[in-house]
Amino acid sequence: MVVAVFQNPEATWFFKVSGPVEQVAAAEKSWRSFLETISFDGNTPSWDMPDDWAAGAEKPMRYATLKIGSFSPLLEMAISSLGPNQDLLLNANRWLGQIGLPPTNAESLNTTIEPIENENADYLLFDKTGQGSGKMTPPFAGAAQPPRKPVQPPVRAPEQNVSFETPKGWNAGPTNSMVRVRLTKEADGEKALITVIEMPASANTWEPNVQRWQQQVGLGELSASQVTDRVSDISVGGVSGKIVDLIDMKSESDTGTIAAMVKRGDSAWFLKLSGDKSLVDANRESFESFLNTLQFK
Repeated sequence: MVVAVFQNPEATWFFKVSGPVEQVAAAEKSWRSFLETISFDGNTPSWDMPDDWAAGAEKPMRYATLKIGSFSPLLEMAISSLGPNQDLLLNANRWLGQIGLPPTNAESLNTTIEPIENENADYLLFDKTGQGSGKMTPPFAGAAQPPRKPVQPPVRAPEQNVSFETPKGWNAGPTNSMVRVRLTKEADGEKALITVIEMPASANTWEPNVQRWQQQVGLGELSASQVTDRVSDISVGGVSGKIVDLIDMKSESDTGTIAAMVKRGDSAWFLKLSGDKSLVDANRESFESFLNTLQFK
């Protein structure tokens, strides 16, 4: 089962694929590429469908159904929405139960649902393999309603909760209820991104996130001691935390990340410079300057 969760101020959107392991794995490149195209105009999603996908029939409780390729039995993407601020732990355990896996807890939630930073719209990704049917269970099963498009209320910009100075040459990008700050820069065909992401402190610890960042930039082979050598203490807005430098100019990877994490109250704040390795490396001072000016409200 794969579920992409998009958290908007007015609604939480779910893009779900479930089916035989071989089918979902065979279509992975296709559905991952599809998720990268999703964007929102207010609370209305739009996307670009792969050439071998097709729109399916309307179904109860769904905004849309998309047929993926020509698999038999049919593999489909189910798209639906609920209100904002959905309980991620409750949903994660419901999905785990549907595929016959044991429940998780708040401390391990970040290893069950992975934050994905995307140019169009950031999302959370649940991607697990089990042995259940993947079919709906309470509280949603048996509550079928006539097909309907979600109401589109006026959209309010998410509260930023931070103040900062934008480094020279960087441009502001779209934000949402999770991504409080997004700054972008392009040079010589390369792209870099500065983000400030707010997540629940109870569901986030330092080490699992560092491991995930390692994998993202192709440095998964680094030993624990090698990673420790790249970590240093940091203070952002008067809050103590840690920062890790995952740029390796000698590696084959084209990407690099410098990421910091601080905890303030009930929130874990992730502050990242990521993107094409050369451009990220050239903007170390810009990121340091950004961190020095950032204040929490």
